[in-house]
Amino acid sequence: MDILTGCTGSIAAEVVKCTAKPVIRHVGYLFRFKKIADDLTKARKDLLLVQQKVEEAIKLAAMNTEVVEKDVEGWLTDVDQLMKEVQDLENEVQGNLRFCNDWCPDWIRQYKLCKEVIQKTNAAQELQKKGNFSKVAHRAPTPGIEIFSSSDFEVFESRKLAFQQIMEALHDDNNERIGLHGIGGIGKTTLVNEVYKKVKGLNIFNDIVMTVVSQTPDVRRIHGEIAGCLNLKLEEESDTARANRICLRIKSAAKILIILDDVWKDVNLKAFGIPSCDDHRGCKILLATRSVRICNSMRCQRNIPLNFLVEEESLALMKKIAIVDDCAVLNDVVLKVVKECKGLPIAIITVGKALIGKSLDNWKTAMYELRKSRLVHIQGVDEEKNAYACLKWSFDQLKRKTKLCFLLCSLFPEDYNIPIEELTRYVMGLEEDEDFDSLDEARSQVRAAINNLKDSSLLLDGFGRESVKMHDMVRDVGLWIASEGKNEFELRACTRLNKNRNFEQVTAISLMASDTKQLPDKLVCPRLNILLLGGIQSSKNISNALFEGMNCLKVLALHDIILSSQSLELLTNLRTLYLENCNFSDDLSSLGKLKRLEALSFYSCRMVALPSELGEMASLKMLDLIRCYQLEQIPPNVIRRLSQLEELIISSSFKNWDVEGTTSEISNANLSELNSLPRLQILSLELKSKHLPKGFVFPDLHRYFISIDCQCRTPVTPHDYGSINSRTLEIKDLNASSMNAFKSLFHTVEYISIESCEMECIVDTVTSGNLVELYLEEMSCLRTICEGPNQYEIFSNLTVLRAHGCPRLISLFSPSLAQSLKKLKQLQISGCDEMKQIISEEEMILKSHHQPICLPELKTLEVKKCKKLEYIFPISVARGLPQLESLELQDLPQFKQIFGQNREGEVGDCEIESHHQPTGFPKLKTIDVWNCRNLEYIFPISIARDLPQLESLELRVLPQLKQVFGHEKGGDDGDGNNIFLSKLRKFRLKNLPELVSLGGGNGSSVWPSLERLDMVNCPKVKLSFFPNVEANVQKLQNLQILSLRDWNAISFDGIQGLSNLEELEIENCRGIQEVIKLEGLLTIKGEQQDMLLPRLKKMLLIDLLELRCIWKGATKLINLNNLEDLKVIRCKKLTHLFTSALPQSLQKLKFLEIERCDELEHLIVENAEEQVL
Repeated sequence: MDILTGCTGSIAAEVVKCTAKPVIRHVGYLFRFKKIADDLTKARKDLLLVQQKVEEAIKLAAMNTEVVEKDVEGWLTDVDQLMKEVQDLENEVQGNLRFCNDWCPDWIRQYKLCKEVIQKTNAAQELQKKGNFSKVAHRAPTPGIEIFSSSDFEVFESRKLAFQQIMEALHDDNNERIGLHGIGGIGKTTLVNEVYKKVKGLNIFNDIVMTVVSQTPDVRRIHGEIAGCLNLKLEEESDTARANRICLRIKSAAKILIILDDVWKDVNLKAFGIPSCDDHRGCKILLATRSVRICNSMRCQRNIPLNFLVEEESLALMKKIAIVDDCAVLNDVVLKVVKECKGLPIAIITVGKALIGKSLDNWKTAMYELRKSRLVHIQGVDEEKNAYACLKWSFDQLKRKTKLCFLLCSLFPEDYNIPIEELTRYVMGLEEDEDFDSLDEARSQVRAAINNLKDSSLLLDGFGRESVKMHDMVRDVGLWIASEGKNEFELRACTRLNKNRNFEQVTAISLMASDTKQLPDKLVCPRLNILLLGGIQSSKNISNALFEGMNCLKVLALHDIILSSQSLELLTNLRTLYLENCNFSDDLSSLGKLKRLEALSFYSCRMVALPSELGEMASLKMLDLIRCYQLEQIPPNVIRRLSQLEELIISSSFKNWDVEGTTSEISNANLSELNSLPRLQILSLELKSKHLPKGFVFPDLHRYFISIDCQCRTPVTPHDYGSINSRTLEIKDLNASSMNAFKSLFHTVEYISIESCEMECIVDTVTSGNLVELYLEEMSCLRTICEGPNQYEIFSNLTVLRAHGCPRLISLFSPSLAQSLKKLKQLQISGCDEMKQIISEEEMILKSHHQPICLPELKTLEVKKCKKLEYIFPISVARGLPQLESLELQDLPQFKQIFGQNREGEVGDCEIESHHQPTGFPKLKTIDVWNCRNLEYIFPISIARDLPQLESLELRVLPQLKQVFGHEKGGDDGDGNNIFLSKLRKFRLKNLPELVSLGGGNGSSVWPSLERLDMVNCPKVKLSFFPNVEANVQKLQNLQILSLRDWNAISFDGIQGLSNLEELEIENCRGIQEVIKLEGLLTIKGEQQDMLLPRLKKMLLIDLLELRCIWKGATKLINLNNLEDLKVIRCKKLTHLFTSALPQSLQKLKFLEIERCDELEHLIVENAEEQVL
């Protein structure tokens, strides 16, 4: 008891202010210390289990290309931070327990430690509860529809007229359906794309949907495209249920525009989920079709024709496309060629691109050939025949490989997104080996051919980087060329099965989107080289005898088919087998008989194991297992026996590689088998560190995606074919010896993520001069990125750098390294506790570094949770950021200013192109600064005056911030300090207890584009903070004034400027007695006064303890026609809501909530002030 007696005086000061129960509780800390410590350990372990569960769910979501919810990301960040704090605290607790065991406890220290342990325990338990998320991710919004420039047509009056007519029709409430009609290739798609872009920019619709209908509508594809535009997840299986879900979503939008391109017939819109006009008056439909009859049958109220270009427009377009100089002789021939194109844009463009830079003789040859072309036997050609002739002529100008790609593209369904990799596999199968030395060379040739076709306007970009599309008219010409068989490939194609047709001469059949209901049991096609099969409507099963009459087949593609591998064993000449989303009725062992097969793809197929017979494919060069998520076994030595294999694409489909020194029920391939493949060039796989055999080194590869225990951090996704076009490494939890497995790849890597690995210096390991993106995560040993003076060129191509959780980094760059980062676009730094400078200033001074440091391409800069960082860069470096668009700073407790002053010996101003360098940021759009507790101002005035593109400024939890833009030493406080933020749209201020002004001394601040202003807990801000309110807030839409003091009322001049205001929320402004003050206003007799608040929709008044009335004065000037929601809560002295002049304008009021307004007696009262008017 002597110990307790001795400590009584020490703890008295801690408990003397407490009441009895807290005293008992606090003293109890001293006797339950171990129990309290054990509770913390249990809470940590429980939270760790929840964290692991959430991370597993996130990993699964990433495989499904879903986006993690913001609250989940925030929760994980909070958990990571708390775990670090708990670990440090537990270490301290253990030390204290050892000290207590020596019978010399420090009671004050133990008491404080107990309190902290309990706080962390409660925090862990609270985070554990919050971690029970109903969902951790949502489906990624589909990328906005990519609209390509149509500037070629903007100058033409015929296009301007049609565009203006469409826009007028869209603004007319009487037009619910609008039809645009014109022949194929006239430019309908280009024009509706322009309409899409224009309407999207005007924001006149809540949602805009765009989809291609096509000659044979694919209802499920259309459902998917509409749902993608609406960010709607379709989980229903049946088409009817999916349509109903879409219909409900469309009806929920007040105003929606649906653009239907390429409509061939009167389609049932209900099947697409599009409601009728009677069901939803806010839904407008713009459809593009070849026939005005379709417009009429679809009951369009307005039909707009898109006509041929007139001769003058056609000539101007041809000269622009073909880059023709003015020359009297050449102009005459050009005009004659133009006349043969008959005013059809697609014909002019394709011919013009083929004649770029060509001589007069070439132009004359083109003219003669176009005149001789006759395609009258193409169904429906008629007036278009010369346009078809132009396209045929363009085809004839192509090189051999490009022609083959063109014809193969025409075999895909109409409006199909053609995967470039799938097309490549087909070319590989049809071409002879002597045409290329490797599959990768063949891929390069195909991509070059595709670029040529794009340059010739015979192919278009598809949705996504790895796909292309073909205009339906161009496809018609391609199919005609292929069906005739009069081409150098002797390709004779058909796209439908007719009972009476003889297929003996056919060399290509495409049934990917046909209306075939049932395949025959057998097809006799002795010359068939390529068969594309899918979209069978009734039965997906195919007969084992179907392929018996196809002995010459080289390329077979099956989509959504159920088959037995036995049906394929007679195809002994097959070179490419592409299977997508297929099921198998056997064990696939018969595939081993396809001895000449070179490319085998199981894209998204359902199978559990590969057959051991696969190893008998002596000619196999490519094995593709992407998205085969049910695959559990690759038998040992199968991969080893594929001696000709050049490309192995597994990605995340298979992760059961053999682990050395362990036994399992199922034997699987060992990673070391890769070293038995002398021709291997491309590899894509994901695995765990335990799968790396001891001493294993990856072979030298041309391209690769290899991920070890990582969630995908690089931009390369392993779930599609983008991974085979990169050099990407993602590695985690590897020691120095295991890192040796990648030594041959560190010389060539382009994208690398390194997490929790034993590494002190990056350049000691990674030596690739091709490095594009570098991600460093939780690198506890990392001291520096680069030490050697001659190694900076390694980073000369770097565009993205992220450093997170690198506690030993004191600085990120040396000055010399920073100077080499000419291409850096994105820099993210977080959790680097010891970092004092991003660029080492000591080295600047010690080494007299006088070269200017510029980051000329840097667009995004994020710095978070760096405890010792005082500022980002010296001001001299800040002037070398001309492209900076986004600046985000968070949790920087030592920050006093964003850019520090130059020190003696540092470099001077960065000169990029001229001697006069602006002090501001000409491209900066967003600034977000949060929880920097010592920051006194954001930028100096000199920078604030040069922010012409600033759109969003958010400042939160900055206890010392007094001005947004501060004064520099010796600066001028006069009128020269005017701040004009011409594009500022969003201004948010929260928890800024010392903020007094924007800054600028006697100058003014003007924000003519401001749309949203949020102010929360800024008690010292005065109304003078907003000089010339009317000039500042013409576009203000959402004004939230929260926790403000000394705010009396909105004056008449102020409210007059709020003509666009839609939401007004005022909370906890204790001195406010009226919200809208219009007292004593007189109007000149006969003068029309503009009505005030015409767009106000929502008004919230909360905790205004002195509020007597909402509006006071001439309330006839207030227009509440659009007010829908009014909430008045805890306004205890409020006596009434409205004056007698207001209720007549409350036609749209839907929600009226009044709560705890103790003195409220009347909703409506007479207003004597109205008599003044």
